[in-house]
Amino acid sequence: MPQKDNVRRSDGLIAVQVYLGKVNGKRKYKTVYGKSQREADKKADEVKRALQKGLVPSKDNFETWAEHFLTIKQTEVSENQYKLIEARIKFWNQKIGAMDITKIRPVDIQPVFISLAKENPRTGKPTAKNTLLSYKQILAAVFNYAIDNRIIDYNPVLSIKLPQNAPENKRRALTQEEQRRIREFDHRCKPAVMLMMYSGLRRGEAAALRWSDIDFKNKTISVTKSYDYKTESFKSPKNGKPRLVSIPDILVDFLKTLPQSSEYVLTTKQGKRMTESAWKRMLESYLYDMNMKYGDVKPNFKKYSPEKIPLSIEPFTWHCLRHTFCTLMYSAGVDVLTAKEQMGHSDVKTTLAIYTHLENEHKQQNISKLNDFLSGSASDYASKNA
Repeated sequence: MPQKDNVRRSDGLIAVQVYLGKVNGKRKYKTVYGKSQREADKKADEVKRALQKGLVPSKDNFETWAEHFLTIKQTEVSENQYKLIEARIKFWNQKIGAMDITKIRPVDIQPVFISLAKENPRTGKPTAKNTLLSYKQILAAVFNYAIDNRIIDYNPVLSIKLPQNAPENKRRALTQEEQRRIREFDHRCKPAVMLMMYSGLRRGEAAALRWSDIDFKNKTISVTKSYDYKTESFKSPKNGKPRLVSIPDILVDFLKTLPQSSEYVLTTKQGKRMTESAWKRMLESYLYDMNMKYGDVKPNFKKYSPEKIPLSIEPFTWHCLRHTFCTLMYSAGVDVLTAKEQMGHSDVKTTLAIYTHLENEHKQQNISKLNDFLSGSASDYASKNA
């Protein structure tokens, strides 16, 4: 039986509808167009063949698949990670959410990155390179999810190039002088800073650490849990993988001096689990007291003086301590794969990026030494021959 001809529209095109299935109980169609009945039928046949392969979604805009992706990630990551992913997805939904995910091309995305690099919607300042990378990675993950579901067969984010002039997010590691101060200075915060500086534990992992997790004989720490302050519950470590961290003698010897009256290694003065505000107050007190001892503070100032004493020492965060541990491993010649396992990074690229950055810094310092030496040699030569 010959195929029925469709009615030609006023614009001269012939439309053919292809039935895709039911969505929420309603029949879903996709319409294709051709200048002739033969062309329209050919396009309809292509849609049908793609439908058989699972390449045509029932609802194919980007926002729909981004929401599917979020549903999956909610069961895989911590609450803080999920909030970050959710915020990035919200941004992309505003930019390309209504677009058919099967038709999105690099040219649709690249201008967004250029604009984002110039001005971050939250800060109004240029977006740092690491933040741009976060936007890119999460966007790429949504397209990869669509590929896994046979919606598309190409990830357009692969062709995106990040602006080279984007500012760097500088990670700060403590100097040798700052590390010496931490080893020497007694304060109720010392157990926390020593632990995190010489083990690389995240704050949540340190909060969940029990004395039973420390093997003093083999000099290791078993990182099996992390405490989530948002949900007030224990969870798996970041990336969901427990790890065994080898710790140096200096930390082993220090931990042996601490009382083990509580189940947890780090507690409040009352022996209870550290709250989020307790972490904040303890570090503030620590930096304040270190400033009083090592900073340029006038003798007549007292700790609890109504007027705040400005910090003349450079403050640091908990994450600075973790980065210091990674830097120490690099300086000691620990290979990048071992460092990855020690840090608990999910991807070696994260560790490699830190090592590469440190390597570049090391090269720059050595070249500066060469320049100083050559400048000095030239001065000596000039003075001798004056």
